[in-house]
Amino acid sequence: MPPVKELVYLNQEYPKLIFVDDDGAVVLTRKERLARRQGDVSPERRLHSGERRVHRLFLSASDNAFLKYASAGRGKPMDLDFYAGLFQFKGALKSGDITPPYCNLEGEAIARIAQRFPAMKALLLVRDPVARVWSRICMSYASRGFDTALLEDEGGFRSYIADTHKLGALSATQTYLRWREHAPDTDLRVFFFDDLAHDPARVRREVLLFLGADPEKQSATIPPDYNRKAKEKLEMTPLARAVLVERFRDELRASAEIFAGPARAWPQLYGI
Repeated sequence: MPPVKELVYLNQEYPKLIFVDDDGAVVLTRKERLARRQGDVSPERRLHSGERRVHRLFLSASDNAFLKYASAGRGKPMDLDFYAGLFQFKGALKSGDITPPYCNLEGEAIARIAQRFPAMKALLLVRDPVARVWSRICMSYASRGFDTALLEDEGGFRSYIADTHKLGALSATQTYLRWREHAPDTDLRVFFFDDLAHDPARVRREVLLFLGADPEKQSATIPPDYNRKAKEKLEMTPLARAVLVERFRDELRASAEIFAGPARAWPQLYGI
């Protein structure tokens, strides 16, 4: 993969490319800047800081070449040819981009991307929408970004879900249908979070096979079930559950119909 996990390029008119400065040098993340101000520059700290850039203690020559090339795109309009160039430094290796906000791409953008990259493979990882939103809330809580008082305020919690785009506005079924409509020839496969949680080794193997990679090759020392963001979860309250089930009732039903597989059981989990 490139030295940046989420390129966040295709969904912005003017991609920020904030992971490099004007000279192509690595930009410190907010957490790294804070750590340095506190005098902490240890390798351990670097391994656990940042969000978008892949956690590498040492950047390879191709990584540095990527960063220098990417810096040339700062402040310029989104360009699919420039985007293609971001992967040139990987040579013949398989490479790609993991950016969740691409789920929000509109039909016209999807069609242009599919036309420019007819051989690309697209993966969509789907999850029970209630569990997905609750997981996101737990992540916000862990970083002190969620007020637990909302869990006792039905109106406030409902508004919080509706007004937070990363929670209430996402629909895996609509994402899938847009891609099928506007990129019908794109090789798109759906994977389930349920399977990832229960049998990560199998899912990793299936993903690699789908991409045309060799699943027998070692992935450094990273186990299939590695989860850097694993943290203690909040307990979902009855009020929160009721609001989320109400919000995603139609999405749960649509998921069961469109995705089948593990999604068939999702409505039953909430008495639907």
